[in-house]
Amino acid sequence: MDGPGPTLLLTRPEAQSRSFLADCERRLGQRIPTVISPVMDIVPVGDPPDLSEFATIVVTSGNAVRQLGDNLEGRRVLTVGEATAALARGLGARAEALGETAEAFLERVEEVTFPAIACRGQHARCNLADRLSAHGGPTVDAVLYDQVPRPLSRAAHALLAGSSPVVVPVFSPRSAELLSRIAIAAPMVVLAISEAARTAWKGGAEFRVAERPTADSMCDLVVGAL
Repeated sequence: MDGPGPTLLLTRPEAQSRSFLADCERRLGQRIPTVISPVMDIVPVGDPPDLSEFATIVVTSGNAVRQLGDNLEGRRVLTVGEATAALARGLGARAEALGETAEAFLERVEEVTFPAIACRGQHARCNLADRLSAHGGPTVDAVLYDQVPRPLSRAAHALLAGSSPVVVPVFSPRSAELLSRIAIAAPMVVLAISEAARTAWKGGAEFRVAERPTADSMCDLVVGAL
């Protein structure tokens, strides 16, 4: 592209965005022009559930792990995504990832010991509790947090209203949906973590989809787009 190079727009929560940016800059070997503006806030919904009556804790995201916190210590936890499992192990859980997607997780349903509790956010593409219960295992559906829309910063709005290219990774269908509601004039390259996130984006852009739904694969896309 002629003119200024692309700017990276990161819309995950601040700490996660900064960690991802650091990984991308290490991979690229240089600083990356970046605007960080979270597109949603993670808001707890009630108190963490009592886990004592469940043989298996199923967790679908790092945000769910953070909501459960020290309650996971010593518990058997099965996750969607290795990064989520690693986070749970850091809190003392006996955690294992059964797949990088909900569908891959369900292919190993025989490894789930029941009764189970499936912990998730309010907005989820797949209700694992329903799917696990359909396989004959009693599973409680526990919504631990909501993903509440948050207005973008002035810097982010200015970036999207400009004429210079913008590269935006979207890590969930929810963030893709929220971002694509905003008026965008800038040339956009949308890096989607999954086909579901790609489909949730409503509007025009250049799209690239990660080979695997992981932060490492998303980092690969960022490096390739800059």
